[in-house]
Amino acid sequence: MALDLSTVKDISIVIAGAATLAGFLAGLTEYVRQNHARRAEHFVDLRRRFLETPSFQSILGCLDEDSPVLATVPVQDRRNFIGFLEEVQLMVDSGLVKPEVAHIMFGRYVTLADKSVNLWHNLNRSDHYWAIFRRLASDQKRIESERKFETAIRF
Repeated sequence: MALDLSTVKDISIVIAGAATLAGFLAGLTEYVRQNHARRAEHFVDLRRRFLETPSFQSILGCLDEDSPVLATVPVQDRRNFIGFLEEVQLMVDSGLVKPEVAHIMFGRYVTLADKSVNLWHNLNRSDHYWAIFRRLASDQKRIESERKFETAIRF
């Protein structure tokens, strides 16, 4: 069976198109996989910093009952703690951490920090520099009320 040049050209175009589509789909799959891995890596680094920073550990130990000891923690340590929580919101905003994951892992601490009187001793909670924290606290309250976090959580 002899194929004319036009038929061979058409078959070649179809095969090349199929190969290109397969390559594109493989690339897209790899991109999605790497994106999930990057999210997980950022989250693990964030969580490690949160739990392993000595000044954060001392604040976390006092936060549950809003201990008066919090007011004696150096102001810079308290600023760093609140600033760290703001980093969580920035990672949510950038898409590196999903809001539900941030809520499950940090929401309790955000809520406790927001309610604390002693943590904010000599810090102006309403200052524009804490706008990201206030938005984070508001978002955590909203997520808590919607109970979105009860669904399957993934990076």
